[in-house]
Amino acid sequence: MLHTLYIAGWFLTALDLIAAVVLFFSRDGGDAATRGIGRGLATLLAAIALVAAALLLWGRRDGVRPQVLILGSLVALAPVALAITLTLSRQGLGLIFASLREPKRQYLASPRYEYPDAATREAALALVLNDYKKLDALLHAAPAPNLSARDERGESLLGVATRAAIMDGGSLRDLEGLRLLLAAGARPQGDDYGREESLIEAVADAKDERRCKALEMLLDAGLNPDTPMSDGRPVLFHTRLTPEAARILLAHGVNRTVNDTRGGANDWSPVTYQAHLGNWATALVLLQSGVPRDHGSPPGSVLERVLKNLHQRSRDQDAEKAYQAFLAALKP
Repeated sequence: MLHTLYIAGWFLTALDLIAAVVLFFSRDGGDAATRGIGRGLATLLAAIALVAAALLLWGRRDGVRPQVLILGSLVALAPVALAITLTLSRQGLGLIFASLREPKRQYLASPRYEYPDAATREAALALVLNDYKKLDALLHAAPAPNLSARDERGESLLGVATRAAIMDGGSLRDLEGLRLLLAAGARPQGDDYGREESLIEAVADAKDERRCKALEMLLDAGLNPDTPMSDGRPVLFHTRLTPEAARILLAHGVNRTVNDTRGGANDWSPVTYQAHLGNWATALVLLQSGVPRDHGSPPGSVLERVLKNLHQRSRDQDAEKAYQAFLAALKP
């Protein structure tokens, strides 16, 4: 029995030493408060292993001392038990290994649709529930919803209707709320979508028929295509600008000669920027529609430099075709 305990004690001591080596040479992770925990634990494990080894050697020296062997085995067992506990709780082990760290969840406040009057709030809820028959009745009732009112997030009814119209998984029927509000006299404004995003950039990534139709409806109703995005730049510098949305914006008179307002990129045109992002299809639509390659001197020099600095392209076949088409369009 004591011999088995002696062997088990050395086995646990060896595990402690192996764990110490792994922790000591692992990559640091975490923030300033947690960085270096791995090496600190490695040092502690090594010290525990040395203490356990000393007790085990002492317990077998000049005869067998059962109490010392038991103590040495328990000392060696303690880190193993702690490691099992940490493994069962990934949050604890995640302090050491960044790959095991659970991503932080971001909780956004749920909209309460706190409009200044009951009729406007009812209209917002009708939009959320896709109850367009009720919305139509509310728009023709007295008192009618306030089409210029804002809720606690700064969003108007037109913003709620746009959100419902472009939501993933929707259908063409979801354009009905937008149609009803525009028919009732709502006029699109840049801040209709709330404080975090402008209305124009919310619909600038339109791809399918429903989203493209929503963009067209808003522009036809008076939304200025040159409305700046939330960062102050023109919408042609939208990071997710699609070829379909670009064509619609160009057809509605968006300014083709705008430049990037960021510091150090004032000589970039929308073509330069979209090429920099690898949005070749969008860059090609802009180029073929008369948008300048760049605002450099000589013209085209900035785009040429940007293209040279692109070290990697997408392996997607469609992206590669768009890239080759873009390069072909640049040739005289």
